[in-house]
Amino acid sequence: MIFLHLLILFCVGSFGLWMAVPLGLLYAFSPWLIIIIIILGATTSTILIYIFGNRIKKHVLSKHGERYLGRSKAKMYSYQNKYGVIGLGLLLPGVFGPMLGMAIGIAIVTNTRRLLIWSLIGNVLWTVLLVGVGTLGITIF
Repeated sequence: MIFLHLLILFCVGSFGLWMAVPLGLLYAFSPWLIIIIIILGATTSTILIYIFGNRIKKHVLSKHGERYLGRSKAKMYSYQNKYGVIGLGLLLPGVFGPMLGMAIGIAIVTNTRRLLIWSLIGNVLWTVLLVGVGTLGITIF
């Protein structure tokens, strides 16, 4: 039964950090175990999106061209200019989750390898922060 709960936490952690932390605390796992399992799930999904996202982006751009991005292209590039690759890599996993954050980052950023590194760092930072806040909130109340 514990293995099933760990597997569920891994899968939920790959989709969203904000959903996985309360689930891990609900299962009454230790905070360190929660951090490790969620980081493993988030890292796995981020790397998979990185591998397949670049291929999908190349395919879509070769088939439809830059016009496929439409009016949102200018807004995306303004975010890249405003936050940079480091800022997006640190911000997107916590706001949108590891999978969607990496997909958005691949659509915006041209240097995706650097984005991958900073997204993985962002996954770790957000996970530690959210598990720490969640654990502190439970111990206070």
